[in-house]
Amino acid sequence: MVETGASGAVLGNPAYALAWLANTIAAHGGVLRPGDVIMPGTCTRAVEVAPGDTVRADFDRLGHVSVAFGRTEGSTA
Repeated sequence: MVETGASGAVLGNPAYALAWLANTIAAHGGVLRPGDVIMPGTCTRAVEVAPGDTVRADFDRLGHVSVAFGRTEGSTA
């Protein structure tokens, strides 16, 4: 395990982060539209990865997701 986090770390609740974003955009004349992708923040620090690494994230009650980082063509790493 490298990192743990809780969604409450994002302004206390990710919904608060979304409300802040909507209000800030509106103050500048903008709007959020259906289909906009909103990323309200992160619950952990960024973790460095390298070719050959596999990263797995577990989400309580939702399951997990993983990604493997491969070497690109011509890579010497």
